[in-house]
Amino acid sequence: MPRNEVVERMSREVKPVHAQAFFTVAPGFILYYLIFDYYDPLGYYEFVIRNENLFNKEIMKLSINMQSFLDNEKVIVNGVRVRPRVDMIDMGFRGSKHRPYITFLIRFSAPIRIGKNTYENKYEPEIAQYDYVAYWSFPPKSKILEVIVGENYDILHGNLLVLYGKKGVKTLGYEKIVFEIPKSYGSSE
Repeated sequence: MPRNEVVERMSREVKPVHAQAFFTVAPGFILYYLIFDYYDPLGYYEFVIRNENLFNKEIMKLSINMQSFLDNEKVIVNGVRVRPRVDMIDMGFRGSKHRPYITFLIRFSAPIRIGKNTYENKYEPEIAQYDYVAYWSFPPKSKILEVIVGENYDILHGNLLVLYGKKGVKTLGYEKIVFEIPKSYGSSE
């Protein structure tokens, strides 16, 4: 079998198993890390990481694919359309060449201000292929006022939101988070 066909077969055997997202919200911006865990029975990503040319191609492909996914979402903050951008990609292993992860750093300017704010995301609903958890951290003393998501969620300490997605469950295609940043934000009170 030619090498390209072997590599293509190795790539097809990689399966997503879990994802985590860590969102940080502050006046003027949102940034988040998306981390995808995979099961890689044939060691595709070990092969990729050892080959600089293939590694660079894979990073470019991942960046283009993720940016395309983000571009298909409609993210609105306080009535203004914002544009999340992929800023960095990393990959590595969780103790075994069969357990690779891929991390995306995504960030964007957003008109978040002191007072009441609304974050909305409209996207194509889909069946989740793996379990996932998303952690949202809002500024100290902030208060989450309303949450509309298709997943189960918890609000902790008034300003931390945790979303729990389950494999096989259809996503809502819409998220809304209303939160308030107090006037005292940034003061030493």
